[in-house]
Parts: sequence; structure tokens; C-alpha cells
Amino acid sequence: MTAREILIVAVLAGAAILAAALAGCPRGPASTPASPTPLDPGVAVTANPVPLVAVRDDSAASSRYRVTAELSFKELGGQPVRITKLKVDIVASGGWSAASTQDADLAIAASGVASETLTTVIEATGPADAGRWRLTATAARPDGQLIPVAPIESELRFTGAPEPAANEVFVGAGDIARCGVGDAEATAKLLDRIPGTVFTLGDNVQDAGADAEYANCFEPTWGRHRSRMLPTVGNHDWFGGHGRPYFSYFGASAGPAGLGYYSQTVGAWHVISLNSEIPAGPGSPQYEWLKADLAASPAACTLAMWHRPLFTSGPNENAAHMRDAWRLLGHYGAELVLSGHNHMYERFAPQDADGRADPRGPRQFVVGTGGYPLYGRARAQAHSEVLDANTWGVLKLTLKSASYAWEFIPVAGKSFRDSGSAACVARSPR
Repeated sequence: MTAREILIVAVLAGAAILAAALAGCPRGPASTPASPTPLDPGVAVTANPVPLVAVRDDSAASSRYRVTAELSFKELGGQPVRITKLKVDIVASGGWSAASTQDADLAIAASGVASETLTTVIEATGPADAGRWRLTATAARPDGQLIPVAPIESELRFTGAPEPAANEVFVGAGDIARCGVGDAEATAKLLDRIPGTVFTLGDNVQDAGADAEYANCFEPTWGRHRSRMLPTVGNHDWFGGHGRPYFSYFGASAGPAGLGYYSQTVGAWHVISLNSEIPAGPGSPQYEWLKADLAASPAACTLAMWHRPLFTSGPNENAAHMRDAWRLLGHYGAELVLSGHNHMYERFAPQDADGRADPRGPRQFVVGTGGYPLYGRARAQAHSEVLDANTWGVLKLTLKSASYAWEFIPVAGKSFRDSGSAACVARSPR
């Protein structure tokens, strides 16, 4: 081998040794494995705390059940997130199971809260009277990163389709009795010949809401129907030491003493009486009670009543502080809102809380015609369909299982009437 050949072999051997050495050494930052991304805290989800009910969809022989749940999602990671899918797994006491998946599109702001209604229909494959359900969800950040969602479980009860309730008459008015003024006796005589449940829309007495006014003005007139009455508190009732005489006079019919809000079942309907003399916005005890009450109600049709109307063409202004309560009622598909305060009769077309025409919104009646001196129109309120300011009388509602009819009945000697009917709004929280 020549000297040149020996040199070439040596160089090649050295290069091989160097390459082998380099292969066993780190090559800088590019070869360092990436640190794992910390797990995102994710999203918590809760459901209404009461056990859910699976209601048989059709006849007693049907195997289809409908489950509806109010869900609340809370973002915990400090970034926007979107819920894209909801999955329900059901395990029944009869040994069978079912699953249902529902697409969702629920955006939650960073550290925010959002609500969703889950309605799922399951096909039963065997008998069951109880069981459990488990909800899982799929959530993602705007960049597509999937994040964990804490699942929830809840009890589940099975029930057959409810029997249709009999039609119920619900009749009354507001702004009723003041000794020596007006004519509460004339409207009380109308009640004498109308069966059913009697409602009042506040200002049951004037002026001070005192015990003596209930004893001397209300009791001899409308008081003879007190045993079948669901009352509402008004501003004049509230004058009497935050309604102390009002609660004393009506007792358990007025709900918990000192509050002025409660709910009752009348036939197939859920009836709610609210207190427009106290706060009713989000965070207030009354609003939070109303929210829970509506979420827990299985009724297909809902009626709410309070004294100061949100919408009115009368001289007393719109009660804007009741707007959030109206919005909540609209969210749950309530049909009717009844108010008084302005001494007139007025019927509105269905509308939303902001005064926009909405066929799924509540229809409002102002019925301040129980006996106080009447007021005239002060302005033209949008969506007002009928107004009369010259007639005392009562509003008679016939509450049916999936609809209602109304009739304004005047006192003797007056001719004004108003009547009509409508179907209940499909109860599908929006």
C-alpha cells in the first residue's frame, strides 16, 4: 500500500469514528423532547338538583320516554370554550340500558357560565320504575383542543303519560275594595255566580293596607270568596308594614308570610304569584326562587300574576323592574301574565320582555277593574289589542290541558266584553 492509500484509509477511519461519537451525543435543543402540556382544568357541569323524570311519550303502551334536563356549564380554565356534543347513558332498574347523543353549540366565555336544555327520547326495552342517568359532554377551545368536562349522574324516575286535567275556571281582578268609594260589591256579585278559583291582582284594599280595611271593606264583598282565593300583593297592601295585615288576612293562601311570592297548581296549569313591591332581578331572592320554581315545574302551561304591569297604556308607568321576571317566564314558555295597578282593562298580544312581538311570548292582561274608580288611557302602548276604561268587571279564564280561553265579564248594566282563546306554548326552554 502506498503512502497516499494509507493516508486515505486513515482519514476515512477517523471520519467513521467521529460520526459514531457524534451519534451518541446530544445534538442541541432540537433533539430535546417537548415538555407535556399541563392538563386544562376544563368545564364543570351541573343539572337541576331534583331527580329527573322520564315521561312516557304517548299512550300507556308506548315504550318511548322523554327526559328533559336543565344544565349549567361553568368554564374553569380562563379561556373561551364551546360545548359541541352531549351524551346521555341510562341504566334502568329493569336491567336494560339506553344511550342518546345530542349535538350542541353552546359558547361559554372565559370563566363564564352558560345554560343548555337537554331533551332526549329513549326507547325502553323492558320494564322500569327507576334508574340512573349519566351525562358526558365534548368541549373544545377555539383552536380545536379538546378539554375535559366533569360528567354528572342523577336519579331517574319513570312515569306514564299524565291523565288530562279537567278544565278549571280562574276568575278575578285587581284594585278592589275601598270603603265608601267605587263598587267592590258589584264585582263580588259576579263571583257569586262563577265557580272556580278566584284570583286577586293586588291593591285588595286602599289606602293604607290596614287590618280595618280588610275587615270593613274587603271582607263584606270579595271576602265571602276567600276560601277559594289565590291573592296577589299590591303597593297599597304593602303599605301596611310590608304587608303584615295582607298576610294576616289571607293566611296560608298568600304563601310564606313576608315574601309575597308563591306558586300553586290549578288544574293542568302552574300558577305563580309574584311581589312587584320588592326586587325581582337576577340575584334577588324572588328571582332565584322563580327560576328554580319554573325549572322544577312539569306543567305544560304556566300563568304568572303580579300587581304592577310591565306593559300598560294607563297613567302608572311600566314596571321595568319586572322585566327580568318576564324574560325568565318567556324562557320557560309561560302563556299568561296578569296585572292590575292601572284601573282599566287591557289585553296585549304576546310579546317578549323588551316589548317586541313574539308569538311564543306571554300574553298580558291588565285587569284593574275590581271596584276602585277607573283610570283613562294615558298613552298608546305597543301591542295593546283591547282597552276599556269605563267598566268594572272580572276576567274569567278557562284553563284547559293545552290551551286557554278568556272572557271579560262586566258588572250589571255594562255592555263591554272581550273574549278569545289560544293554545299553550310548547314547553321548550329557550
